Amino acid sequence: MKGRVLRIIQDIAGVLALGAFALVTAGALHAQTGSSTLETLVQGQSTASSTPQRADRKVQIDLLSETAAIRPGQTFWVALRQKIAPGWHTYWENPGDSGEPTRIDWTLPEGFAVSDIHWPPPKAIPYGTLMNYGYADEALLLVQITPPEGLSAEKVTLRAESRWLVCEEICIPEDGKARLTLAVAGSGAPLDPGKGADKIAAAVRDLPMEAPWPVKLTVAPDKLALTAETDALRAEDVAAMRFFPRDWGLITNAAPQELDWQNGTPRLVMMRGERKDQPVEKLNGVLTLTAADGTREAYNLSVSPAETVAALPAASSGAAPGGLSLWHAAAFAFLGGLILNFFPCVFPVLSMKALSLARGGDGAHGNRHHALAYLGGVMLSFAVLAGLLLALRATGAAFGWGFQFQSPWFVLVMAALFFALGLSLSGVFNFGGALMGVGDSLTRRSGASGSFFTGVLASIAATPCTAPFMGAALGYAVTQPAVEATTVIMVLGLGFAAPMTLLSLSGAFARLLPKPGPWMETLKQVLAFPLYATVVWLVWVLSLQTGADGVLGAGAVLIAVGFAAWLVGMTQASRAFRYTVSAAVVIVTFSLAGPMVDFAQDARQGESRTAASAEVGEPFSVARLEELRAQGRPVFVNFTAAWCITCKVNEEVALNSDAFQEALKRGNIAYLVGDWTNQDPEISQMLEKFGRAGVPLYLLYSGNGEPPRVLPQILTEGFVLRQLDDVGQVRKTQR
Repeated sequence: MKGRVLRIIQDIAGVLALGAFALVTAGALHAQTGSSTLETLVQGQSTASSTPQRADRKVQIDLLSETAAIRPGQTFWVALRQKIAPGWHTYWENPGDSGEPTRIDWTLPEGFAVSDIHWPPPKAIPYGTLMNYGYADEALLLVQITPPEGLSAEKVTLRAESRWLVCEEICIPEDGKARLTLAVAGSGAPLDPGKGADKIAAAVRDLPMEAPWPVKLTVAPDKLALTAETDALRAEDVAAMRFFPRDWGLITNAAPQELDWQNGTPRLVMMRGERKDQPVEKLNGVLTLTAADGTREAYNLSVSPAETVAALPAASSGAAPGGLSLWHAAAFAFLGGLILNFFPCVFPVLSMKALSLARGGDGAHGNRHHALAYLGGVMLSFAVLAGLLLALRATGAAFGWGFQFQSPWFVLVMAALFFALGLSLSGVFNFGGALMGVGDSLTRRSGASGSFFTGVLASIAATPCTAPFMGAALGYAVTQPAVEATTVIMVLGLGFAAPMTLLSLSGAFARLLPKPGPWMETLKQVLAFPLYATVVWLVWVLSLQTGADGVLGAGAVLIAVGFAAWLVGMTQASRAFRYTVSAAVVIVTFSLAGPMVDFAQDARQGESRTAASAEVGEPFSVARLEELRAQGRPVFVNFTAAWCITCKVNEEVALNSDAFQEALKRGNIAYLVGDWTNQDPEISQMLEKFGRAGVPLYLLYSGNGEPPRVLPQILTEGFVLRQLDDVGQVRKTQR
């Protein structure tokens, strides 16, 4: 009896425990779905639920519907929503270099049809040397479901079982189940929006659409190019463009995709992938355009090759000048010309011009003649320079600001000229005084020829320097038709000539100058030494171009110039004899030294491209840059030249310091040096691509596949270090 009572008590306890478990489970389900079965029956609303998922899962899923009820035969949108933990990501239909796309298996009532996943446009997710495609934070994987025409049920339940791979530093395969119960409405009943209607509407709007303009595919042995053949897109409105392939192996996912502009139309250049030895029959994928305001549009592409070429032509213009109009470029050119007067490359010449102003004696009328003559010399020089640049462009040659200094012959002639001018200022001879406007005039009648030739010489001396604003202006000029290009270059010359011209015209400035006297002869001789320093610099440039043999040739030429100057300065011999012998000595010496310089330059062509900066960086090449970027490594690129004074100042101030080297190591940033001292087609193409007509150009690639930061032409150490540390911090955040 006692045992029977005990068993009855145990049975009652078991029933109570089972009931308690059922209540707890029901409460948990109610908390997750936010609605009860009773509410569904009374209100006819949809009910979504998912199998209880562990809290430590990196992705939580549920189902959303655009409507709370459905009609027989009427298609509607449903989304499997992934709520992804911060720092983790899931994958697109083509996951890229690693990963797996999400899979969904549907269990639907009889007669229902479901589409394939309508994938939202992915994002590029760099991981080490790999590039993956996927989603972070939240993703809505959309499908369209169509009920049968003869549906008679009052409600239906849609069930989805999904599997996905979620990754951060490690990858975890996960799975989950979700279900959605929807009421079936009559043919005339209004359909209320579902609880996910707003999110689904936004996701549908973001789906890739058909491109509104034709897209041309060009195939080269190592690259593919997509060109949007439309004038509706403008460079200033497009911040970035990226192509996501649906098929594996057609492009190198981790390689940078370079956007350039061909005659006003965008072209996206991609490196071919593992299947580059196979013919390209069709390129399928999604092209995304990111606007300047950060909004993004996506377009479905399925294009066949329009042409196959041996190599893709270089970009006709780069990103830098894309947002400039002619008036902006002209304004930048004028400002750059003004600032150029304060650069060390023109100081020796302009200081002599200032000395000629201090001589006075010509009155206001004479000063006007000198001012206009100097202005004419500058403007004529810039007109000749514009003509040379346009002629070179017409031949297809690569060129840029200061291009003439890439010729050892030009450097040698300039060294000889500056040496002769220095000897003249030192009193060895007086012939060159007229040339500089500090002695007798070449033509006694006008007295302005000296000022004219001072303008010419100052213009030539200015070309190794690049002032702020000049880079963008000249980059615009070299990509424009002849009229626009000439306009910008002439405005640059006008800005360069303006300060000295206005000072020559200013009576107030003339009154501030001290009166002429013996001090002027002393100052004239002192000013010879900056010219000698310029000669030393030019010979150093020549040494980097041609080596020791070129320096030997330059030494012979300078000795000949010195001898000729001494001979011209002699008073014992007849003037005709002195000038004839001097000219003969210089001509013979140049003819003997010239072949030596040419031979020395040819011998140097096979050596390292870098000169002064080779000790702290690798020589630049496009192949090396793309290799480093494919590895996901940040890269700092310094395009420089030995004859570029702005470059040398920047390197001394900001790029040759221990702090710069430590910042490179701290951020694991590669340092490439592109030396343009001699002509280099690869560097010329890079300058043109980024809208620069010459050096310096500084690019900082972050390592995440995005376009580089273009740094200013004038650097400070603090600014550069902040940029390097910022890139290093971005890389840490992405990891």
